[in-house]
Amino acid sequence: MNSSDETTVSPRPASAELDAQTDAHLRQLLRHCSPCTYYAAYQFRLTGDAERLPTLVTGLLRSHVATDLQSKLKPYNGVLRLSEDLGVDSLALIEIGILAEDVLQISVSDGERMELRTVHDFVTLVARKAPVAAAARSV
Repeated sequence: MNSSDETTVSPRPASAELDAQTDAHLRQLLRHCSPCTYYAAYQFRLTGDAERLPTLVTGLLRSHVATDLQSKLKPYNGVLRLSEDLGVDSLALIEIGILAEDVLQISVSDGERMELRTVHDFVTLVARKAPVAAAARSV
């Protein structure tokens, strides 16, 4: 992470913290992911900073990709194809999609999930869905 990530202006106060129950739930959901993935999810839930989404999505993918293919996800490479380059099958895509829904508090239809072809498609989808979820929570 570079220093510019830390200075991003966010729509919610950066000094706030997630309540203990929400934090524990987030840790439980991401128990098979890297600390970086947890941190990106925590910061996204706290601030709504969309720049956290590539790190979060690649972390979710990494937890479902074969060990020998995980290095392809570092650094972020949006053109990677989920099936052909990363070996993500339809069942894994469902599992990753459900995990993304839980972590980001969004709803993704089966049709939307099955249309995902690249890492960038996945990031774009959650970026499009996440602001809607954030707006609904703040009402």
